[in-house]
Amino acid sequence: MVKLTRDFVNQRKKQERERKKKVKQDVRGKGKIEKHIEKQLYELSLVPITITRIPGFLIDGEEKENYGSSTSMDPDLYTAAMEGRILELVEAVEKGPADRQSDRVVPASCIQVSPQKNTMLHIATSYRHHEIVNLICKDLPFFIQEKNSKGDTALHIAARIGDPLLVRLIVDAIRGSSGESMLGDKNEDGNTALHEALLAHHEKVARILIDKNREMSYSANKEGKSVLYLAAAAGYADIVRLIMENPLGNYNEQQRLQNESPVHAAIHGRNIDVLKIMWEKDQSSFHLRCEQGRNPLHCAASIGYLEGVKILLQMFRGAAYQRDRNGFFPIHIASDEGYIGIVQEFLWHCPDSRELLNRQGQSILHLAAKRGRIHLVNYILKVPTLQNLINERDENGNTPLLLATIYLHPKVVSVLTWDRRVNLLLMNEDGLTALDIAQEYNTDTQMMASCPKRLTWLALRLTCAERSQPTASRNRRQSSVEGVCSKFESYKENVNVILLVSTLVATVTFSAGFTIPGGDNNSSPDEGSAIMLRERMFQLFVICNTMAMYSSIIIDVTLIWAQLIDLGLVFFALKLAVPLLGVALTMMSIAFMAGLYLVVSKLSWLASVVLSLWLIFLVMLAAIFIPLCCSASCYILRYISYYPFRLMLYTLGSHEGDDSKE
Repeated sequence: MVKLTRDFVNQRKKQERERKKKVKQDVRGKGKIEKHIEKQLYELSLVPITITRIPGFLIDGEEKENYGSSTSMDPDLYTAAMEGRILELVEAVEKGPADRQSDRVVPASCIQVSPQKNTMLHIATSYRHHEIVNLICKDLPFFIQEKNSKGDTALHIAARIGDPLLVRLIVDAIRGSSGESMLGDKNEDGNTALHEALLAHHEKVARILIDKNREMSYSANKEGKSVLYLAAAAGYADIVRLIMENPLGNYNEQQRLQNESPVHAAIHGRNIDVLKIMWEKDQSSFHLRCEQGRNPLHCAASIGYLEGVKILLQMFRGAAYQRDRNGFFPIHIASDEGYIGIVQEFLWHCPDSRELLNRQGQSILHLAAKRGRIHLVNYILKVPTLQNLINERDENGNTPLLLATIYLHPKVVSVLTWDRRVNLLLMNEDGLTALDIAQEYNTDTQMMASCPKRLTWLALRLTCAERSQPTASRNRRQSSVEGVCSKFESYKENVNVILLVSTLVATVTFSAGFTIPGGDNNSSPDEGSAIMLRERMFQLFVICNTMAMYSSIIIDVTLIWAQLIDLGLVFFALKLAVPLLGVALTMMSIAFMAGLYLVVSKLSWLASVVLSLWLIFLVMLAAIFIPLCCSASCYILRYISYYPFRLMLYTLGSHEGDDSKE
């Protein structure tokens, strides 16, 4: 770095003046002279203070609107500091009247500040102008302690931008002026320069600041974050070791208890080396809890930090048996989040952790089912040593199946009902089975439009699940019916939609009955009869068309009665109309296929295409209507309806997302 002496600067300035054609006019700084004089006169009582009414001025009792004002810096000085032009800076500094500070003459213009109270040292530092910073630190060292509106010194700015050379210049100037305490100055956020360096992830600058002042305070900022916390969060293992081994810094037990835990910071930063160092240097810090009452093992389990869980279980296994403020053990946190690998790690190191229950009496399977963690539920069902959790009840009498039904996770309900060990008839304290709960949700007006609720109900209907008939259940259903009465209009909309579709089916089949394929016979003795009467496909057409016609008429009549204000009839009509509508649509499709097949039967390949497309359609229609219209009381029927239900679950339940977490 080029070192400029005062003589060299004056010589360069003289040459610059000669080259210039016109010298800029001096701009004298404006002090607050009037205010100063008035204060002096008042204190010395040299003149009496009287207030007279002058046109254009206000007297006591009158309000004056305050528009506000701000300080400003000389444009030449600001521009020179910002652009790094050292000669113009020196010229701007020497303009203006003199003001004495510390028995030396210092130009008043040089202590000007910008609207945010930045001095020329702040500005030069923020723009990384090393020569100007060096010159100011040597010739005007009092600038180093000046703070802007945010409480930042030039050292704060240098540490924040991460410039090691600027930091060394300013720190050396501070140490040379015997003001080492300034290294620990805090800004408005309570951050020292070391805080700023760590917050901005400037490891090299942080090491410089620590090396230059081993007695620096390691206190916390206003957020409660100490420099050790920030170093641990950033993963700077060497700095963590340096801070914890420093005998002169004030890193102590009382300070750790008052601030956020550095161990938790290391876990959130996934810094395994920092964890090992902190365990080696200070094991007591691993007993600190966060605001939620969670220990480091809770923290690692909540973010899915598998490597951290392994290390903590090896070093601090007792933390696995500590509750947080919600009553959750660390294995419950992992189960609630669906982290299979972490649950496996807990069961490996702490086999008896499978017996841990939260304050609601819920096990890891309860929590996995409650949150819809399908992959974790599958894993638990496959582990023989965990089978005692399958039908375990919590304090409300809910099994994992009941919780999955209550919180509407059809995938979990389907998996649990396929396991023969799951008891489908168990009831909770309200006397409700899983099918009771699903049925109540399914008959609620607000619930009918929700896919998870409908699919949960279907998953239970496709099993041998049964409903209970306790008094509490009847009372609950009665209150539910009373609530639905006020929303009868929404049911009428569903009735009208089905009525419209069935009417269209009746119209189409009625027309098809009189426009038969092939036409009528015009010759006697079979005049008026169908030409293709003896064809099997024609006979199939007539039968299916008739069935579709009558099914749609039955639907129409039933739904017309449902328009009456009879809530029980509305439920019955909707329950009957859906399967009948499926029959009508199926018969209409078969009739269409048979009629079209008769028309194109002379062209064999085209007839085969018509038949193939009809078979594909029939499979798709069955996939939709079989789960809706029937329940399976044995496993054979369940296997038949399994794939249609899985298709519906995939298409309608895709919003649940993937919860697989290793």
